[in-house]
Amino acid sequence: MAKSKAMKLREKQLREGNRDVSKSRGTWYDIKPISRMTKTKQATLEKYEKKHKRNQSQDRYENGSFFIFCYI
Repeated sequence: MAKSKAMKLREKQLREGNRDVSKSRGTWYDIKPISRMTKTKQATLEKYEKKHKRNQSQDRYENGSFFIFCYI
């Protein structure tokens, strides 16, 4: 894989005798402050039901029927 520009700059600074900037970063000692959980199936379905541009025709009649009114 290619090296990023930032990584190349860090390596160059180390070669030239400057300080290692990665050591000045804060550390959590293997403690992750954020715990991520995957969404449940129910939460995913609720998200699609509440979307702004959802298909309105599926919500009106739950049994699959529909009505067409024609005025001539």
